[in-house]
This record gives sequence, C-alpha cells and structure tokens, in this order.
Amino acid sequence: MPRSLDNFSIKQLLELDACTRCGACVEACDAYAETQEAGTAPAARLQESRRLLKAEHGLSWLARLRGSPAVSDGEWQALAKDAFRCTLCGRCGSACPVTISLRDLWLSMRQELVCRGLYPEKLDLARDAIRQQHNVVNYPNEERAMWVDYMAAAPADGYQRPTAEMVYFVGCVASFSPAVQSIPEAFVQLLTRAGIDFTILGEREYCCGFPLLAAGMRDEMEALKRHNIETIRQIGAKTVTFTCPSCYNTWVHEYGPELPDVELVHSTQLLARLIGEGRLKLKDSALRVTYHDPCDLGRNSGEYEAPRRVLEQLPGGTFLEVQPNRAQGLCCGGGGDLEIADPTLAGGMAGRTLGAFEATGAEVLVTACQQCKRMFQAARDKRGAGIGILDIAELVLRVSEETGSDGAS
Repeated sequence: MPRSLDNFSIKQLLELDACTRCGACVEACDAYAETQEAGTAPAARLQESRRLLKAEHGLSWLARLRGSPAVSDGEWQALAKDAFRCTLCGRCGSACPVTISLRDLWLSMRQELVCRGLYPEKLDLARDAIRQQHNVVNYPNEERAMWVDYMAAAPADGYQRPTAEMVYFVGCVASFSPAVQSIPEAFVQLLTRAGIDFTILGEREYCCGFPLLAAGMRDEMEALKRHNIETIRQIGAKTVTFTCPSCYNTWVHEYGPELPDVELVHSTQLLARLIGEGRLKLKDSALRVTYHDPCDLGRNSGEYEAPRRVLEQLPGGTFLEVQPNRAQGLCCGGGGDLEIADPTLAGGMAGRTLGAFEATGAEVLVTACQQCKRMFQAARDKRGAGIGILDIAELVLRVSEETGSDGAS
C-alpha cells in the first residue's frame, strides 16, 4: 500500500507540478557545479520526487485510472543518495522564476526518506550524539564552556550568571571546535566592552536542533527546544543572541512563536546596533576586507545589510564586495549536514567558493558563521596559504582594541 503524504503540505504537493524545467536552479546549485552529476541538480531531484510520489499515490486523475504503478526500493534509494548531497543553502529557490520553495521541499523530502529508513547511516551518529550528550559532536556537554578556560582575562564566573538581560547562545560548533572557539571568545569580550548584562548557558545549553531538522528528523528536536526555552525563562532574559546563523534561523522559526516577548538577534545585527549607538568604538584600520553571506543568515533569514553596515563603518578600511553576493551568494559547503553525509563534496564546494573571495584582492575574508569559517580555513590550509579568514566579531574586536595586530589568523 502507498504510504501517507503527511510529510508534505498541500502547497508543496502543488509545487511539485509547478516546475517549468527552465534550468535556473541547476545553474545556481553549488553542489551541482562541483559534481556535474545529474542527480545533484535541483530540477532532477524535484522531477524524480514528483515521479515517485505520483507513481505511489496516484496524484493525478490519469494515474488513478491506470492504477498506481509499483515503485522499486532501488528508485527511492537512488533519490535518497542525492537528496542528502545538498547544503540546503536555498540558492536554487532564490533563482526559481516561479518561486517554488525548494529548500522547504528538500526538508520535507528528507523527512519522507527518514520515514522510509533511507538516509546516510552517519546521520544516526549525529542523532545519537544529540540524544546522549545534547550536542552534535558527541563531547560531554559539561565541557561546552571549556573555551572560556583558555581566555586570558575571563571573569571568575566564566560568563555564567544566574540571571541576565541577554543570553548568548553559543552553539555546538563554536563551543567544541578549537578551530573556531576564538569566535565566542571575541564576542563575549565585545559584549563586556559594550556594558551588556549577559550570560552564557554552559552545560545548560543544548543543541538547537538544526542538525536534526536538516537530517529529516524534526520530531527528535522537540525535547531540545523545550529544554532551551525553559532555560531562557528561568534566567529571565529579554534577548537571545547568536553567532551561529543556523542556531539563529532555527530559533526564529521554531522557537520564536513560543517566545513572543524575547528578542532573537544575530551577532551582526547586535554589533551594527552597538557601533551605531557608540557603545563600541572602532579605531583606524587600513584593512581590505570582503564578506561572505552565510546561507542561513542571508538567503534563509533575510539578513544582508547588518554585516555590511558594520564593515562599511571600519575607519580607514576598504570593503570589497564579491560577485555574486547577497541572495545569489555562494555557499561554503558546510550546511545541511553535507559535511556529515559527503565531506569530500563539502570540501570541494568550500575550495571553489574561497577562490571567488581570493579574486577580490582582499586581505581578509570576513564571514558571520563559525561553520563557514571552519570550511574556508580547511580549504585554505589545504592549499597551503591564502587570504586571512575572520568572523565579524573577531574583526570588530581587533579594530576596537587599543593594542594588538590587525592581521587575520
């Protein structure tokens, strides 16, 4: 018997028939640009999804008259292989002339495939790590704030306070990956310098649930959400801020409806505000910088201008805009659980995108996402040299300090 269509909305089922086969999404897809394999092309995945669902469920009157033809397990397995070779960056949807919500379709299709047991086995490891340790990297969660121990002048409370006006939600990657722990180190110093009453959660912080959403395992995130919301309520915070765009996007869309009285703000938005209010002072810098739009901050959350307001206010600096940018900006390869499912493809995408930024002639590539920084650093190190790479919080800290180097790590 055909399975139910509970993983898809009515709108999505209609969108399956809306594709005009113009190829715009294929031209926009960074994964396809890297693989040149038909299965990774968004239009091909859409058409195959439509074919298989119609064959099983008889979604047209003609199919019902003829009877639904059988679909082999192999056909679904082939689709599953390609469905997870995608970063969920949303670039395909931005290019679609009939505005099909392709990213939402990919998420629903992943849920469908998980229900069928057709997904990369490595995603089970991520799910189990989050279940057991409350973080995607499977480290003891009591070590979530260990990065504070390596700071030269951290306060005695380690930035963990019982109550605060603002919570800084650090995220799994920046909490546990040494390659990017300099991002929360920089951000807490900026919050302190601006006189903000804030706290981090330490081991009370659980994964936001984005890796589970991206894996097609939405139901698994409910307990995480309940815990994180209750923790914010206990602290009495009026604002939650994030340096991770995926955490920010997840909180806005999944948590936000249950936190109507709490402001959710990304670090770029907060930094732009603090600089505009004069609470953070920037010194002269002759740096030539370019900026990468993280997919979950730009296309998937609609925030393009706040980071540019920060960079355009660098005294003496030069901001070099890469092409393409904003809604057409290139992906780092690190989103959508692709690094778990196909690390080779993820790394290839990072190297391809990094080349576009190096071509600007900038000294420093600035991004606003710890995963983007990780991917670009790995791609640069593979080449042996290249452009400096900083998170925007790191850059602002460097140019606001009285002493220290203005170079990039």
